[in-house]
Amino acid sequence: MNFNNLNINSDLKEKISEFRFTKLTPIQEKCIPEIINGNDVVGQAETGSGKTMAFVLPILDKINKTRNLQVLVLTPTRELCIQVAGVFNDFGRHLGINVTSIYGGVSLEPQIDDIPYSQVIVATPGRLLDHIERKTIGFRNLKFLVLDEIDKMLDMGFIDDVERIIYNIPINRQTLMFSATIPQEVYKIAR
Repeated sequence: MNFNNLNINSDLKEKISEFRFTKLTPIQEKCIPEIINGNDVVGQAETGSGKTMAFVLPILDKINKTRNLQVLVLTPTRELCIQVAGVFNDFGRHLGINVTSIYGGVSLEPQIDDIPYSQVIVATPGRLLDHIERKTIGFRNLKFLVLDEIDKMLDMGFIDDVERIIYNIPINRQTLMFSATIPQEVYKIAR
């Protein structure tokens, strides 16, 4: 399937064309229509398979430019957090979508300043919990929760943190989980 065949915003299609993407990868072909249709998704594919684009594109198609946080993406590492935020920025900037990455090892203040103006937050669990405890972030308008590389989050011992975060966000949301492997714990979180 071609990106041109997707039922998404023409501005997004134009941006996809600028990056010279033409054909969807298998994970994109399976997940993008499901996400567009509002379904929860558990996607399994190896690193480098296009998983990030499989959730970034349909999410950007479905959110609006209001100054409310609508998307939360959890990643296990700072590096992945920065990478995913970069993809959201690459495709969302021209749509007026603001993205903030939240991870440890840097000052909290710039993150606190940027959160109220962001539609998308990409975060590591520990730093996000810090913001939750400080009440510097709210999830009232959250539409999407993405757990990226959930298998690595579990391997790194973040299961309790992830469950605490899930407890703090609205139940009425679309949940998307992506992983290279699907261990038994992922099914527990999915439930």
